[in-house]
Amino acid sequence: SKATKIKLSDSKTTVSGDGAKFSSENGVNTVTITKEGTYILSGKLNGQVVVDTDKTAKVQIVLKGATVSAAIYVKQADKVFLTLAPNSENTLTETGEFASDNSSTVDGVIFSKDDLSINGTGLLKISTESGHGVVSKDDLVIASGTIEIKSSGHGLQGKDSVRIAGGTITINSSNDGIHSENKDDSKLGFVYIKGGTIKITAADDGIHSGNNVTIDGGTITVTESSEGIEGQSIDINGGKID
Repeated sequence: SKATKIKLSDSKTTVSGDGAKFSSENGVNTVTITKEGTYILSGKLNGQVVVDTDKTAKVQIVLKGATVSAAIYVKQADKVFLTLAPNSENTLTETGEFASDNSSTVDGVIFSKDDLSINGTGLLKISTESGHGVVSKDDLVIASGTIEIKSSGHGLQGKDSVRIAGGTITINSSNDGIHSENKDDSKLGFVYIKGGTIKITAADDGIHSGNNVTIDGGTITVTESSEGIEGQSIDINGGKID
C-alpha cells in the first residue's frame, strides 16, 4: 500500500507517490528512481528506467504488465530487487545503441552497477540485437520467475557472481549463456546453481566462469554451445544436466 505506482505511457507517464520522477526531453522518455522504496511499474514506455539513489538504498521494482523499450539502468544503489508480479507478462527490449556515462558503458537490457536480484512468479521477456540480456557489475541473483532471454551478447552476466536458486530460464545468445568473470579479484567471478530449470542455446559457452562453477541441483539443458560448462573448477553435486 505504501509503494509508488508508475503508469508508463511515454509523454503521459504518471507517478503516484514519492521517490520517482518522469522527464521527456528531446524525445527521450526517462523514469528516474531517486529514493529507497518499492515501485510498481505498469504500461508501456518507449524510453528508459534509471535507478540513481544513495549508495546505501535498497530498491524494489515490481513489474506488473510493463513494457520498456530502452530498458533498466541501475546507476547507483545498494541492492535492487526486480520482482515479477503474479500472472504478469513483462517485456524489456533494446534495439538501438546503448547509452553510456563517464564511468561505464551500458551494454545490457538490464544493466546494474550494483547487486541485482530477480524474483517473483511472473514472466519476463528480454531481447536485444546489440548487447547482453542482464548485466550486473556486482552479484546477479535469480531467485524465481519465468525469464526468456534473446541476446547478441551474453544472456546473464555477473562480474562477481551469477547465483541461480530457482525459476524457469530460457536463454538464446550469440555469446555465452551464463557468464561470470572478475579479472580484479581471483576469488570472485563464479557461477552457483542451486535449482531451477535452465535451457541454453549459445554460440559460445553455455555456462562460463572465470573462477569455479558449482551445481547443487536444478535441471540444465544445453542444446547448442562451444563449451557446455567451463570454469577453473567444476563441482557437480546434484541436479540433471543434458
